Amino acid sequence: MSQIFAQATPRTQAPYRNDVVGSFLRTDALKNAKTELQTGKINQAAFDKILKDEIQNLVNLQKRHGLHAVTDGEFSRVWWHLDFLAGLDGIEMISLEKFPVAFKGAKPKGNTIAIVGKIDFSDDHPFVNAYQLLKDCAGNYPTKFTIPSPSMLHLLACIRDENYQPIDLYQEESQLFDDIANAYIKALNKFYALGLRNLQLDDTSWGQFCSLDKRAEFEARGIDLDKVAKNYVTVLNRIVDAKPDDMQITMHICRGNFRST
Repeated sequence: MSQIFAQATPRTQAPYRNDVVGSFLRTDALKNAKTELQTGKINQAAFDKILKDEIQNLVNLQKRHGLHAVTDGEFSRVWWHLDFLAGLDGIEMISLEKFPVAFKGAKPKGNTIAIVGKIDFSDDHPFVNAYQLLKDCAGNYPTKFTIPSPSMLHLLACIRDENYQPIDLYQEESQLFDDIANAYIKALNKFYALGLRNLQLDDTSWGQFCSLDKRAEFEARGIDLDKVAKNYVTVLNRIVDAKPDDMQITMHICRGNFRST
C-alpha cells in the first residue's frame, strides 16, 4: 500500500486527493450573532462584520492545515441548498408543517421551495456577495465554493411536493429543464468572472433514487424515476459542457443528514 501512495501523482488542481466537502460546523460566535440579529440586539452591519471575521478565521485554519483550496464553511447561508435555490429568479421559499425527509431524532425546520415564475440567475443573487466575501478572505489562495445541484431544484419543487402543479410556463417540462440549465450556466460564469475555478455541486437526489422504499413511494405516484434521472444527467452534462476550460466542477453525493442522523 505504501508503494501505491508513493507512486501517486500529486494533484495541482481540483479535484484534489485530500479535500473537504465544504461545510463546517457553525462557530458559537456566529450562532450567537445570528440569534442577536434575529432578536434585534445587533444590526445587519454588525452581523456582517462577525460573519467576515469567522470566515477569515476558518480560511486561516484551512490554510494552516494545508488544504489546497479553502471554503467559507457555508457560514453565509442557513441551509446547504435552499438559500441558493430560493435566491434564483422564479423560486420562492415556503414553510411546511414538517420537513419532507424523515431523520432520526431532531427534525429540521419545515422549509422547501416552490416555482412561481421564470427560473433565472441574476447578478443580485445573494451568493454573488457570499463568494466575494470568501474571495476577500482567501486573497490569492485558491477557493472552493459549493452550491446545490440543479437536480435538487426539480426534486424539491416537483418530485417531493405531492401537490405539485406546473405553472403555465412549464406545462412542457422540457422548458423547465432548459431554464434550470441556463440559470446554472449563468451562475457558474458569474462565479468564474469573480475568480472561482473550483465549483462543487451538492446532490442528495441520487441517494433517493437508489432507495427501494423511496422508489416505491414515488412510483406509486406515477413518477418514472428512470426518466427523471436521465433528465437530471442531461441537465448536468449541459452545464459541465458550458463551463470554461480551466474551471473544475465536482459533485458531492450523499444520503443527506441532519445533526449526523
